[in-house]
Amino acid sequence: MRELDTKNELHTQIQYRLIEKLTESERRHRELVENLREIVFECDYQGQLTFINKAWTETLGYPVQDSVSQPLDKFIHGPDAKVWQSVLRQQKDCCLELQFSHQQGDILCLELSIRFSPTAKPSGSLINITERKQAELILKQTNELLEDRVQKRTSELTQANQELTIALQKLQQTQGWLIQQEKMSSLGQLVAGVAHEINNPVNFIHGNLLHVQHYAQDLLGLVQKYQQYYPNPVSEISAEIDGIDFDFIQADLPKTLSSMQTGSDRIRQIVSSLRNFSRLDEAGSKAADLHEGIENTLVILNHRLTSDIEIVKHYGTLPLIDCHPAQLNQVFMNILTNALDALQAHAVTTPRITICTAAIAQQQVRIVISDNGPGIPAEIRDRIFDPFFTTKPVGDGTGLGLGICYQIVEKHQGQIQVKSSADQGTEFIITLPITLENAATLPA
Repeated sequence: MRELDTKNELHTQIQYRLIEKLTESERRHRELVENLREIVFECDYQGQLTFINKAWTETLGYPVQDSVSQPLDKFIHGPDAKVWQSVLRQQKDCCLELQFSHQQGDILCLELSIRFSPTAKPSGSLINITERKQAELILKQTNELLEDRVQKRTSELTQANQELTIALQKLQQTQGWLIQQEKMSSLGQLVAGVAHEINNPVNFIHGNLLHVQHYAQDLLGLVQKYQQYYPNPVSEISAEIDGIDFDFIQADLPKTLSSMQTGSDRIRQIVSSLRNFSRLDEAGSKAADLHEGIENTLVILNHRLTSDIEIVKHYGTLPLIDCHPAQLNQVFMNILTNALDALQAHAVTTPRITICTAAIAQQQVRIVISDNGPGIPAEIRDRIFDPFFTTKPVGDGTGLGLGICYQIVEKHQGQIQVKSSADQGTEFIITLPITLENAATLPA
């Protein structure tokens, strides 16, 4: 009996010590939980809180004693309450972000972690990540702002680069035009100088040829009188007549003088055309005859107008128009030269250049220069007025001719168009006003 009492006493002591240790362990556990910065909670399967540590109050402001036995979704903000209800229904461990309402009305973002156990109530933790989310939002906004700035700066740089490219192209174009204009000016001065120097001796020759013709007629008439009244001259004169073939001279001299007169007239025409083509002595715009300019250009190009190239002219009645004649002559020269190049570079059965002029409505005139050459392919037709564009071999063209034509016509307040297709010939249509507006400002 005494032995039994001893065993019972020992058993009681062991139980007491176990209870003490369990109590101490629970106290330590609760103390540890209470001192955690994150919220530790326990709830039932309906979501009612059965335990929360004091971090709950520190984080959300609600007293612990007032919150225990309350459903957790009472403190969850807005639609996130339905997310919490879905977690309870699925009963699967998870980690997600939910918005909670602070006692003072602020909205906080908490990271909820929860575990479900078949032998215990659901438990988990809530960590305040509001500052982190705000930092992430600020970082996102900063990144978006930086991206916008980078994109804007990139766009500005791209635009600036495009503007610089355009400016460079315009500079190259202007430089090319200035060089070409300087060349044309130098050529014009040379042509005018040569024409002036040739003009004086040609006029001297031309003026004296008429007297020579009269003198020759008088001398031949006198010789005929001698032959009439002295048909049998002395032997020495007869021998001289036979030696110089006087009958041939008598018949050929008028023909020779006539051909010299024709040649002299031709030289005078060329000199006049050269002077009229350059027109360097004229400043500013003036009333000019376009037909005269076209004809002068054809005279200068006569050395290229071979016998097989037909020039067809359909001239209408045109009034004098306000213009810079030398500049328009340059337009005619470039277009006609290109037409001749095309016809001579390709075998055309009956090469032909047609020039048509007409007065049209709205106080305008139209000049159409066409050829029946190989035409211009569609893929390059829109580029022929671009500066430096040429289809000719290197050294045969600068690509500035038609670009300058376009500029000259535009400065004359007109339009120039091209119609062409492969193997169908090319047609340039120039439309010019009869009277220029603000003609004084038109550059020479």
